[in-house]
This record gives sequence, structure tokens and C-alpha cells, in this order.
Amino acid sequence: MQVGDPDFEIEKIAKAAIRGMVGAVGSETISPHAMIDAALHVLAAWVASSQTHSPANERDEEIEELLEVVPSYIAYHRSARWLPDPWRHDN
Repeated sequence: MQVGDPDFEIEKIAKAAIRGMVGAVGSETISPHAMIDAALHVLAAWVASSQTHSPANERDEEIEELLEVVPSYIAYHRSARWLPDPWRHDN
């Protein structure tokens, strides 16, 4: 991946956001459960806003696809070497 590649840009944005979230949880001022709930609200709002002009059948398909890929994203981030400590016991 390199600059200009959409996957590179997506990963760069994701890493910055995740580092911020992990840092907030690590400070113990925000529980991991609250951070997960907040992240899910952000994701849900983003998906909903991106689908405002999509036909209902396309929206349903996109949600099904999202539900199918979420476990693989979680598995990827559990094994990511760039996370500060993906094996913490508080998450």
C-alpha cells in the first residue's frame, strides 16, 4: 500500500482514530464498554447517513455485508502489531 491507494488512506485514518480511542480507554476515564458503545453509534450514524439516497433493498444488503465483515475486522485488530497492547485484560 502506498499514498494515493484507497486502502492506504483508509488504514491511515483508522489507525489514527483507533489510537485515540485506545488512549482514551487506557487513561481509565472511559470504560472500554462505553468506548465500544460510542464507536458503534458513530459507525451506525455514518452508515445511516451514507444510505439516505439508497433504495431499501440496497441498504439491507449493505447492512448484511457489514455484519458479515465485523468479526474479521475485530480479529485483524486483535492481531495488529501497531496497537499499543491488543492483549490488555481490560477489553
